[in-house]
Amino acid sequence: FFSDLFPSFEITFSFLLAAHGAALPITKTSCFYICLNLFSKLFWSGMTNRPDLIDDALMRPGRFEVKMEIGLPDEKGRVQILSIHTAKMREFNLLAIDVNLKELAAETKNYSGAELEGLVRAAQSTAMNRHIKATATVEVDLEKAEKLQVTRDDFMGSLNNDIKPAFGTNQEDYASYIMNGIIKWGDPVTHVLDDGELLVQQTKNSDRTPLVAVLLEGPPHSGKTALAAKIAEDSQFPFIKICSPDKMIGHSEITKCQAIKKIFDDAYKSQLSCVVVDDIERLLDYVPIGPRFSNLVLQALLVLLKKAPPQGRKLLIIGTTSRKDVLQEMEMLDAFSTTIHIPNISSGEHLVEALELLGSFTDAERATIAQQVKGKRVWIGIKKLLMLIEMSLQMDQEYRVSKFLSLLRDEGA
Repeated sequence: FFSDLFPSFEITFSFLLAAHGAALPITKTSCFYICLNLFSKLFWSGMTNRPDLIDDALMRPGRFEVKMEIGLPDEKGRVQILSIHTAKMREFNLLAIDVNLKELAAETKNYSGAELEGLVRAAQSTAMNRHIKATATVEVDLEKAEKLQVTRDDFMGSLNNDIKPAFGTNQEDYASYIMNGIIKWGDPVTHVLDDGELLVQQTKNSDRTPLVAVLLEGPPHSGKTALAAKIAEDSQFPFIKICSPDKMIGHSEITKCQAIKKIFDDAYKSQLSCVVVDDIERLLDYVPIGPRFSNLVLQALLVLLKKAPPQGRKLLIIGTTSRKDVLQEMEMLDAFSTTIHIPNISSGEHLVEALELLGSFTDAERATIAQQVKGKRVWIGIKKLLMLIEMSLQMDQEYRVSKFLSLLRDEGA
């Protein structure tokens, strides 16, 4: 049995080399081939988490001819794994009665067996820390320690703070995109969220469309990324990743393609996944002067956007762009199942509604602004509006409204 097949073969095969009359130097992989041929009557088993690095010659018939993928455990499997790792705790009455393994299994989607084991150890450490006083010296309350039990709160604390799945959802990835919340300034925003919910349900329930790809397009600063992150968060999918240009600054074309492919490969390992491909034109290194873009990244995205996930897996892709016309010329729009337009705030009524929801101005100030913009056409993105409001609030209160209206005019809104 060979564990962690790559890198491997640190054993010296001098006796094998002599038997075969091999001339030095010889590679470790060649030594392994010789070993396989010599011990042909044995049952060989190996394991690795990097199958992409295994030499194809090792996978030919007569060598490792049967390949089995061991995926992430389902809920039933997680109950069994947790039961194994808490068996000793139950035996010595160290597990509190409020610990429900089925509840823990439901909360640990996309956790591997090793991560579940780590969760149990982290809960044990949390329980022990309750009875340790770290002052100038470490003191342990022996009387309470003898009655130590690991409770549900210990597991939940470790689940929320200590152990995160490698193929799960990191809330920090998308929390920064929606830190100001979603401002529902009018029906257009509500319609976008409703359509997003329909696409989420389609991904969950439809067996005919395991791959659903939607493009959110609209003018700059209209809140496309925030809406995409909100749809992803509300989906409650066990795997959510945001593929963003700000995480690939300085990457070469090949490195960028590899990073994008890794996100999709990780998504394929989960039964339900959501990938947000943010600011696509920036991912493509597009600039209007020239124009210039990365054809290598474009072709990689076209392939990945159309590639169906493995059998039994479902994937929702949400793309965002401010240059729909550019994607049209690149023949990229056809890779998406549907396109949703994200508009700017376009009327005085919608602007006042946004100000009321944000609560930044007083009622009297909002009334003055409403009077100034009544019946007028407005054109400003919600993200830009937030910036102008915050700038205005730095003024003395008697000048805030006039400053805000002046900024609106300067922006051409």
